[in-house]
Amino acid sequence: MKTRKWQVSRANVLIPLIVSMVALQAAETKIPPPPAETLVERDARTAWWREARYGMFVHWDMSSVAGTEISWSRRGSMPLDNGNAPAGYVADPAYDTLYRRFNPKQFNAMEWARLAKSVGMRYIVFTAKHHGGFCMWDTKLTDYSIMQTPFKRDIVKELAEACHAEGLRFGVYYSQRDWHHPDYGMGDNRKYMDYMNRQLRELLTGYGKVDVLWFDSYGRGDPLTFWRIPETWALIKSLQPQVVINDRLRALKAPVPKEFSGDFDTPKQKLGGYKDRRLWESCMTLVDAPRGGWSYRKDGVAKPSSECIEMLVSCATGDGNLLLGVGPDALGVIPEDQVKPLRELGQWLEKNGRSIYGTRGGPYKPGSFGGSTRRGNSVFIHVRKWPEGALKLPPLPATIQSAQVLDGGEATFQQTKDSLELTVPESARHGVVTVVELQLDRDAMAIPVMQIPSPVTPIGNDGK
Repeated sequence: MKTRKWQVSRANVLIPLIVSMVALQAAETKIPPPPAETLVERDARTAWWREARYGMFVHWDMSSVAGTEISWSRRGSMPLDNGNAPAGYVADPAYDTLYRRFNPKQFNAMEWARLAKSVGMRYIVFTAKHHGGFCMWDTKLTDYSIMQTPFKRDIVKELAEACHAEGLRFGVYYSQRDWHHPDYGMGDNRKYMDYMNRQLRELLTGYGKVDVLWFDSYGRGDPLTFWRIPETWALIKSLQPQVVINDRLRALKAPVPKEFSGDFDTPKQKLGGYKDRRLWESCMTLVDAPRGGWSYRKDGVAKPSSECIEMLVSCATGDGNLLLGVGPDALGVIPEDQVKPLRELGQWLEKNGRSIYGTRGGPYKPGSFGGSTRRGNSVFIHVRKWPEGALKLPPLPATIQSAQVLDGGEATFQQTKDSLELTVPESARHGVVTVVELQLDRDAMAIPVMQIPSPVTPIGNDGK
């Protein structure tokens, strides 16, 4: 009888103690919101990204076996997505099992990193997980990953190490959508969000420094209660406070509070206009293909280098970045038809790179002629279309001390109170974009941004 009293008494003590310990552990694991960041701190954190201007976007997973669009060629359900499908996983036996044949024996992370670096790219963003839910790293949270393929190697790990070794910045693309996961969007969505945040913890703790975190929007649902964005944001900032984050930590067709809007905007498959108040990056495919071209496509056609050069110039003169997408094949090789325009753009950058890297857009806004960038006492005029005679622009509120074509050649100028006229002989012009550097007597960043009258006035045969 005494023993029983002791057991009851012990239980009365232990049960409240265990409950208290569990409550304490839960309180300890709840991550507080990150401290507010000043504009100066934010500018310092994102400075490298603004200066880089040009990066490689790699979409690659088991879809390369079929040579069809990553995730979007899946014929199962796309829960909570644009087609208004309800939550709930519906299998696609053909697409969902492609991983069993995914064996990219020729994949070499160092070759990818060295290619990107040699053609002038300053960072790589890699798809760790796309909407289809397949994971390209050694995640401990699902068997639907690269470790269950014949290849059985952690792609994210190898590429992160290669980028770090080559001095490239490394970024992770992670889609919050997961059309394969059975808990995605189900009930209050808590089970899936726990899974997603645990995966982010893996990526942000197991692969060294992650410089960019590139999200791609949740499905439909309330951003705060259903998708728990504040919790994810606090987790990221606690693990990698210096990471640069894009603007897609948001739900489809739902506004997101400003504090979770990220560091930069991401116009997709279109070139942004001039915007110098907020960072932005156009993500563009190198390959043209019906309804996509992000991943390896058997029916894709690579853009010519001339178009790639114009895209990069359009972004830089608009004060933004270009993230150019490539799609490696099922063997892990970036095809030669994609490599060729990259190398040709890299050759252009070897001569003209200082008009791109570390510059800001302006003082002339982009116009029909091209655009301009600036750094220090230099203004770089990027001329895409030359008129019949001289190029006439509004005058600069500075003394021009010299003018030169960046890749060699003569440039002359004449500035009055009404206009600036630039002339470059045809023999000194580049076939796509010619860059003329103007050396000024003052800091070019102090010059107000100017709108270009359209069309740009030619000087010559029309007598003006």
